[in-house]
Amino acid sequence: MFRKSIRFPLIFFVVSIIWQLIVNKEVMWVDYIGICLIMFLFILFYNWSKVPYKWKKGKDDK
Repeated sequence: MFRKSIRFPLIFFVVSIIWQLIVNKEVMWVDYIGICLIMFLFILFYNWSKVPYKWKKGKDDK
């Protein structure tokens, strides 16, 4: 679940940093680190919410 959650924010971070270096010659590190962190947490929460909960923990199925 962690690997699925980190892939897109990491690609976004690298592409946006390279784009800023080419176009602006100045990088807004704090802004893009914050955006990537929020994206990572949102995607992690979304992937976590898709996992079903086992209601019968510890009980034998009869």
